[in-house]
Amino acid sequence: MMLKTRNGPLYFEIVGSGPPLVFLSGWAMSSECWRPVVALLARRYRCLLYDARGVGRSQPAALDAQFNIEDHADDLQRVLEAAGVFDAVMIGHDVGAIVAAEIAAMHPQDARALVIVSPRTGLPEDDVKNLGLFTPAQLALRELAAFPLIRNIVARRFRRAPRPWRDRLSSDFAELSPRAAYETALAASSLEATTRLERSIAESRVPVLFICGEKDKKGTAEARRLFAISKTGRLATLRGCGFLPMLEYPKQFAKLIDDFAAVALVAPRRALSHR
Repeated sequence: MMLKTRNGPLYFEIVGSGPPLVFLSGWAMSSECWRPVVALLARRYRCLLYDARGVGRSQPAALDAQFNIEDHADDLQRVLEAAGVFDAVMIGHDVGAIVAAEIAAMHPQDARALVIVSPRTGLPEDDVKNLGLFTPAQLALRELAAFPLIRNIVARRFRRAPRPWRDRLSSDFAELSPRAAYETALAASSLEATTRLERSIAESRVPVLFICGEKDKKGTAEARRLFAISKTGRLATLRGCGFLPMLEYPKQFAKLIDDFAAVALVAPRRALSHR
């Protein structure tokens, strides 16, 4: 389905039926990254997938569109209203985890629980600077992935994804809006975004599950740090897994979500004991 907004179209779809799960993709990734997991979970859950502003099928963004975390959260709120989804488990990967936490803080009626996957406080500073060298006026969309600096960023992030998903992620990246990539990375890497994420997690009164891959050193360190300040959190580390657990180990990932959602969706809205 395509939702029209003044900032550009927003693509979303619903797969399956049952209690709602909402999937938020990481930086520069379309909703396709969730397909293997959704294929397993759609047997019991109503799964909402969407492409963030400037990514995948949610293009083109308006010339005056912005890409702050609040803007992405507002987009998701519009999608949830259009889809009639509320009281859902929000499953956010990478930058999507920041947006999920923002939604839970600003619209608590929408989030029954949070799943924070491979969390980051944005891209490394050098990568953000490198992205800033490229603007829509300088590059055609299909040329973005041809530059060595950008290609290296993509190769690092997607290297552990099995084919054909690695190829699909790279293709999605090559077709996204350069402005969306840069401005979203800049917003997610800001001190404000980091502070808001920490506050949202520390003050959350809904269950939170942190999932990270053992081989994803940055994601593991950040997941453990956030888990330490969470009052309602649980932490799961997948052995032998990297930055993309939903693609590397979809069956194990789906089981973690299923086990967590089965409890979280029936639990009363109150702070759970820290575990």
